[in-house]
Amino acid sequence: MNDRSPVTGYYDLEVAARLVRLPPARVRRYVRVGLVQPSRLEGRTALFGEAELARLRTIRRLGEDLGINAAGVEVVLRLVDEIRALTGDDEPRKR
Repeated sequence: MNDRSPVTGYYDLEVAARLVRLPPARVRRYVRVGLVQPSRLEGRTALFGEAELARLRTIRRLGEDLGINAAGVEVVLRLVDEIRALTGDDEPRKR
């Protein structure tokens, strides 16, 4: 089974959710509140690339591993985004 979309390297919401071990409804919520933005749209289908998958994994770690609630996760990510914008560092660090 090929989980990738016809646009190589991009995944639909269901596959992206499975790859980052989050329920699809939670990924939809993160998209709705603006914490994650799909890279591309094919018709009405949102496609997620590696950067969005990394951000979803960060969200999962903040919530599940560190116990930060949804509002806290939103604050942390917005602060990280601001810091990256101020420092000119657009890419998340790989660990």
